[in-house]
Amino acid sequence: MMEHVFKVGEVVRPRSTSHNLPNDLFRVLRLLPSTAGGVPLYCIKSQAELIERVVEQNDIEAAPR
Repeated sequence: MMEHVFKVGEVVRPRSTSHNLPNDLFRVLRLLPSTAGGVPLYCIKSQAELIERVVEQNDIEAAPR
């Protein structure tokens, strides 16, 4: 089982291989339990949208500072 890499409040962006997310910056709102396959999940939200999204760790990366 993998560990969560990102922390609450951290800014992330979609990986170039992720086609399910808009090309935007997102803030990590919550750490969620891992999938059955052991991949950590996150609740994220961009400032441009009203919705929160649940994504796998493999779909996001740290945003440049």
